[in-house]
Amino acid sequence: MCGIAGIYFLRDNQSVKTDTIQKTLSALQHRGPDYQSHFAFDKCTLFHARLSILDLSSASNQPFLNEQKQKGLVFNGEIFNYRDLKQNLNELKTSGDVEVLFNLFDKENTTCLNRLNGFFSFAFFNSINDELHVVRDRFGVKPLYYYKDEEKIAFASELKPLLHLIGRQPLNHNALNTYLRLNYISGKETIFKNVFRLLPGELIEVKNKQINIRRWYDIPQQKTESSIQDVLSDAVKIRLNADVPVGSFLSGGIDSSIISAIAKQHHNNIHTFSIGFADEPYFDETRYAEMVAKHINSNHHVFKLQNTDFLNNIHPFLNSIDEPFADSSALNVYILSKYTKQHVKVALSGDGADELFMGYNKHRAEYLSNKFIYKNLVPAFSPVYDLVQGSRNSKFGNKIRQLKRFAEAVKLKPQERFMSWACISSQSEVDALLKLSGKSEFDSIFHESFSQQGFNPVNDADLKIVLADDMLVKADRMSMQHGLEIRNPFLDYRIVEMAMNLPMHQKINGNHQKVILRNNFKHLLPETIFTRSKKGFELPLWKWLKKELNSEMNTNWLSEQKIKEQGIFHYEIVQQLKNKLQTNNPGDAPAQIWALIVFNSWLDNYKAFINHNP
Repeated sequence: MCGIAGIYFLRDNQSVKTDTIQKTLSALQHRGPDYQSHFAFDKCTLFHARLSILDLSSASNQPFLNEQKQKGLVFNGEIFNYRDLKQNLNELKTSGDVEVLFNLFDKENTTCLNRLNGFFSFAFFNSINDELHVVRDRFGVKPLYYYKDEEKIAFASELKPLLHLIGRQPLNHNALNTYLRLNYISGKETIFKNVFRLLPGELIEVKNKQINIRRWYDIPQQKTESSIQDVLSDAVKIRLNADVPVGSFLSGGIDSSIISAIAKQHHNNIHTFSIGFADEPYFDETRYAEMVAKHINSNHHVFKLQNTDFLNNIHPFLNSIDEPFADSSALNVYILSKYTKQHVKVALSGDGADELFMGYNKHRAEYLSNKFIYKNLVPAFSPVYDLVQGSRNSKFGNKIRQLKRFAEAVKLKPQERFMSWACISSQSEVDALLKLSGKSEFDSIFHESFSQQGFNPVNDADLKIVLADDMLVKADRMSMQHGLEIRNPFLDYRIVEMAMNLPMHQKINGNHQKVILRNNFKHLLPETIFTRSKKGFELPLWKWLKKELNSEMNTNWLSEQKIKEQGIFHYEIVQQLKNKLQTNNPGDAPAQIWALIVFNSWLDNYKAFINHNP
């Protein structure tokens, strides 16, 4: 796990300035605090910041070069089956996966990619034939941004090191529109014009000064006869391999509990980690994590924090955001990673299971929307819901909020309905808020998922949008701020391919979600873990915005002066949202306000990188 960057000049006699090199490496350092370096070929300069996980010796430092220094690799991620792959490679000088990947790609080029089991973004440059390849893993676990023009192509793990290489860029109002709809940015576009994401399963080829971007991976539409117990057990086992201490996140939900229980089978001294709210019983679920830890006999660490502990981390958290991202549970992951890093350098997580096996509340809602009684009965009580407080801050209030959204969405077509459940704000709300309109790119992604033949469109949309651009971004950015590597056994490509080809009744039925996980792993855990209601990793935002954060919201983040000077938002709409916080029926106003706070904090931090006169 590391940070990478690079730049390739399409024209001769160009190079990277010394101060730019230092700034780029400095911007990558938090992703790889153990070692930072670069190497300049004639046309290509590669940058790397290392978080040492396998083969801790300097021999595995990067950029990794051949003896003649004609070829170079920078690599972020892990190849979990590297020991199998190295069997056909001769005279390796290191014991990790970096040299294996270097030699394999040098020998087989892109044909080797489908043999890699892991998560990664990497760049391989061959100065002999003047070819550059930049590759992102199948499902987007590791990030990769790029920029290209008639003179160069540049790439990096995060925006800031890339911007050091390419200079200031204008804001992208299409991406801002998407951000305000979802509370994160999805698709190929980013918050900067001309800067893009390399999508999961894509690669960039530069040959003969021509840049080509293409897919190298698509999920095959074929059933597998493998046992999910066997494959998931192996996926966990190979992800426990490291030359540093390894642990497991344990929230007490089904997914992380299964992963932790399997990890215990392979690692007798496994450490597990959970975070909770000492002051907020409704948001605290550490009792379930402790129940699982006791059941599997792990070495459990509970970080049960006061509200002040969370609030004291808000400014460092906001300052760490590389691209506007307002999934508020990112703060929990930020703090959990911070404390976990004090004990281990690698942590397993249950990410991916909800998207693959239909574990979210919206999946239950979609399932019920096709049942006559729910489709007709729930909307009939809409006038009653309007009389009752709806919010995310209590079990009853959250249920009312959910019923309201269900009653509104059940009347829509499947694609529009699922979009409404995925979004925090409607398009009309965003149009009213923004002074300059934009077009949300994720609309076309939803349309593609719901119009294609093959996989269930809900699962397909979740993988491409929610997983790639919300859950995995949250895990990567927040953990890497603290030099912690997160590994996701459910995203082993064998599990994903199996899950995507399962019939729907093995994922969800009239009684349960994640049916196949319940049926195959219930013997590992206490029954309570499978019978408790689903709950997200949430924060008491409404309370904080009304009290502890209210002053800074009004005098700094969302002050009238700041909003009007920016010229991006209509202040009267911002004020309406702030007023809604003070009512007994805030709806999604706390999440919408949080998105504005995150964006304005990000805007302050990135002023030097924004070109206001493109």
